[in-house]
Amino acid sequence: MNRKLLPVALELVGIVTISVGIGVELATHANIGWAIVTTGSCLVAVGGVIWGKFTRKG
Repeated sequence: MNRKLLPVALELVGIVTISVGIGVELATHANIGWAIVTTGSCLVAVGGVIWGKFTRKG
């Protein structure tokens, strides 16, 4: 059960990070907003890869 918690948590953190990045971009029009969005997207992707590895095992 704990194995499947890590990828879900990573994806949730990634979604929150993307939301924060969009908020920063809308509020300040700074390029750091896009960097935050990119970081969040990477977290979601890593969570998906880990999820795929765990569900493939079994």
